[in-house]
Amino acid sequence: MEIITLRRDGLRGQAWVIFDDVQSATAALQAEQGFTFFGKDLQLAYANETSDRIAKRNGTYVPKAKRKKSTQPSTESAAANDSAANDDMVEPETQQQQQQFPPNGQQVQPSHILFATDLPAECNEMMLAMLFRQYAGFKEVRIPRQGLGFIEFEDEPHATLALERLNGFKLTTTDTLKLTYGKS
Repeated sequence: MEIITLRRDGLRGQAWVIFDDVQSATAALQAEQGFTFFGKDLQLAYANETSDRIAKRNGTYVPKAKRKKSTQPSTESAAANDSAANDDMVEPETQQQQQQFPPNGQQVQPSHILFATDLPAECNEMMLAMLFRQYAGFKEVRIPRQGLGFIEFEDEPHATLALERLNGFKLTTTDTLKLTYGKS
């Protein structure tokens, strides 16, 4: 078992606990859910995916940039989609993935920079960096003014993967992450 805690602004009170197997994680979740710890009830949940550390240990690790291939609706890409169907990591496009462009309909070319809008006031560079650094190629976060942020990656494919996975991510109970490509 491994415990990861960060005591920085916006991340206080959060921890990631990595168990060696699902059975151990389930037993801990059931035993500790709602346990009062320093005056607060613990709220526990499974991670959305296997951690890279566990995947490397059990031999199932696939670099994040190669985990998902986007599907294309055109008939010209049918052959590509047929070959991608054999890859068990391929996921269909979600509504979040389709919302990669600004609401005014003007398309922005894919870029290695992502643009975040309508960030809540309590959101800071450190919080966004914690969220995005799990993706390969992450370089830095800049928040030039309240509500706006730029997230830079080494290249466009890495930025695209992060955009697809995090667009619509729930930052608070009322705020979701709104991402588009930034201008390079």
